[in-house]
Amino acid sequence: MNKTEGVRRRIWKVLAKYNAVTQTTPEGTPVPNPVVNRTFFEFDKTFGEGTSTQQVYDNVAKNIVSSVTSGLNGTIFAYGQTSSGKTFTMQGSGTVEQGSAGTGGIVHMAAKDIFDHIESKANRMFIVRASFLEIYNEEVRDLLTNGDRTVEIREDPRKGVFVQAAEEYVTDVNSLLGVLFKGEKARSFAATAMNERSSRGHTIFRITIESKEKIPDEKENEASLNSNEGVALVSTLNLVDLAGSESVRHTGAKGDRQKEGGMINKRYV
Repeated sequence: MNKTEGVRRRIWKVLAKYNAVTQTTPEGTPVPNPVVNRTFFEFDKTFGEGTSTQQVYDNVAKNIVSSVTSGLNGTIFAYGQTSSGKTFTMQGSGTVEQGSAGTGGIVHMAAKDIFDHIESKANRMFIVRASFLEIYNEEVRDLLTNGDRTVEIREDPRKGVFVQAAEEYVTDVNSLLGVLFKGEKARSFAATAMNERSSRGHTIFRITIESKEKIPDEKENEASLNSNEGVALVSTLNLVDLAGSESVRHTGAKGDRQKEGGMINKRYV
């Protein structure tokens, strides 16, 4: 318990059975007269402290990834207070290798499902490419380029709103995760009183999947998605790791850290 919890003798506890989070005593006794949206909150789904990332993925993200492989766009994002485990949930321990089954992050599991799907569709051709963006102090930065990383947001009558970011073609799980961790090295981190390695910007890891059914003569020869025959499906999976929401009063932030915190928590109407 932190100091406030110790003095007030109240802690927050997940009630997975009711998909709720509520205040209780340290012994687990509910506080008297619980107030909805103040001491008692209900959600679509909640997970207890012993829940694995694999369980979170299977319940929340797996169907979204499956939809993307079928041609629909999808987004999965982590939001919460700084140091609450968002980056760990999304990226695991921060290595390309997943290790034993279910030990990676959401990105590892999504990458595996994407390429398992591709392998199972022998009648379709696929191209997979990835980009990695960071929104830092109101600027969009391309984490896969060197030099000036700032990129502009543009609008096109056909494409809609987009960012002209660098993309890398990937052919398997490890090459996809390699793009992620290449960009990770360029992310903005800094120490605060609440987190010694706090993310200072929001990141968007985009996986774009193009596919098209093979035509008979392409099955024997090298296939190309540039062929005019057939209809191509194009979809994008956005994996978003938001910077931690935080209170300047609690982080002790000053100067650049204070400015970053203001941008992280900025609200738009």
